[in-house]
Amino acid sequence: MQTARRLYVYLISGIGMGMLVAGLTMLLSVLFGRLGLAGSVLGGEGDVIGQQLTLASALIVVGLPVWLIHWLAAERSVRPDRPDAALERTSDVRGLYFALAMGILLLVAAAGVSGVIQAVADELLDESQFSSSSIGDGLALALAAGAAWAYHLAIRTRDWARGPMTGGGAWLPRTYLYVAMFVGLVTLLTGITDLIDVLGRMTLEAEPEFVDPSASTWWAYPLTSALTGIVVGGGVWLGHAWYAGRLIRDPGWRGESERPARLRMAYFVAVIIATAAGTLYQLGEGIGAAIGAVVGAGTAESSVPAIVLPLLAAIPLAVAWWLHLDSMRREALTSGDEGRIDTEVRLELYPVALVGLGFAAVGAAWLIGSLVDVLFGGGRVLSGGDFASDQVARYAPFAVLGVILWIWAWGRVAARVAIDPSGEAASTTRRATLLTVLAVSVIAGVVAAAMILYRLFGSLFGVAQGGDPVSELSIPIGILLVASLVAAYHATQLRRDQALRAAAAPPEPASEPVTRSVELRLSGPADGDLAAVVAGLQAQLPPGFALEGAPPSC
Repeated sequence: MQTARRLYVYLISGIGMGMLVAGLTMLLSVLFGRLGLAGSVLGGEGDVIGQQLTLASALIVVGLPVWLIHWLAAERSVRPDRPDAALERTSDVRGLYFALAMGILLLVAAAGVSGVIQAVADELLDESQFSSSSIGDGLALALAAGAAWAYHLAIRTRDWARGPMTGGGAWLPRTYLYVAMFVGLVTLLTGITDLIDVLGRMTLEAEPEFVDPSASTWWAYPLTSALTGIVVGGGVWLGHAWYAGRLIRDPGWRGESERPARLRMAYFVAVIIATAAGTLYQLGEGIGAAIGAVVGAGTAESSVPAIVLPLLAAIPLAVAWWLHLDSMRREALTSGDEGRIDTEVRLELYPVALVGLGFAAVGAAWLIGSLVDVLFGGGRVLSGGDFASDQVARYAPFAVLGVILWIWAWGRVAARVAIDPSGEAASTTRRATLLTVLAVSVIAGVVAAAMILYRLFGSLFGVAQGGDPVSELSIPIGILLVASLVAAYHATQLRRDQALRAAAAPPEPASEPVTRSVELRLSGPADGDLAAVVAGLQAQLPPGFALEGAPPSC
């Protein structure tokens, strides 16, 4: 009953709050429009301001009482004088509400700030006639959603201050914290790499291929977009990272609950995978462009930015990778927990090994497919152009870089296995990594085999099939070969680990036979020898049965 009540109260509170925020956004947009900031939430002909005010008033008049009534009911349940206040404050439903509400409001506020930055940049660059952004609209959205987000943050902070929280009431809002950190960091890094690209092309006077050569300010939108990503993503990441840093440094119960949190470790792992993959991708693009320039796959004018800019873009990604590795390492060492230190090392090595293996497998599969296409005269080669050299320049760097990274990480894993094979075999991180690789390899191999058999059976049955068979089968053949090798190796590792776990498991205790007993009462004459009678009965019992004599009762 309480769960159903909570679901109703928080759901209607969220709906009412959404209507209130939407109405306030429209109202503020009208106000900013009257102040000359060109607010225009509603488009079209006629009395636009009247339409805006009418809709805003309706949303506010309906949304405000709905939100107030239900939110006051929710707040009354968590007052310290209520007997079930602690249970209500730490409930899963309340935790889910805060996670969703703060996440949605943060996205909306970030979109408003992005609109403001875009509109200001368009005004400064004299691109406002091509812009759909409005300073008034963006500012109204940012203020309304930002105020609602700040209010929820204050309520959430007050809930924490009233006492410890566990269960969904703690980890669901914590999910919001680390998801916001991750999304903010990815947005920041994307903005930095885009800024490097656009500034580099402006410096080298090398417009992208998709840009109209007659456009004089082709760089305006990419530059504004990059700066928006840096400002918004950087603000979100820095703000939430600062807050998370305060939590783990807290000497009280909040710090004790936050420091070993699995969601924090998951955040580090996600960042490590994303930044490692991004670093390898940028390096592969730059090295591939250099190889293409050497073999004559591109002109000198296009090769210079294609080589230099990806290599420069790899730097901030590599820095973020190193910083998060270092932070995860220092936190584990500071804890002094040997188990956590072991876990940190595994989370440092196995995800990196996965990234390296992924790049190596994809690059190798494409190279094998290209080789098949060349050897058997595939249509892509015969169609013209130096296809083989282009494929080598494109995918060989990914394969080589992936192999190098995998050997570095997996070599350290192998050293740990050599020192403590049973302990490493029992690791959940190792088992999850091996099973993940095996699952992806099997799926890729099955799909590739299905494509090959589809083409083969079609030929055997005389079904008309378009396209060149060699070209269409070359990549599936490469995928099938690589997936089979990867699956076979990791399946061998899984079997070996399973044998080690079985050998290290303690023997099960021998089970005692199940017996039943029945109480018997023996009576006889006062001068009779009861012990002799019992002995006689015991001698007549079949195997497996026993009869115990008790002292005679008076």
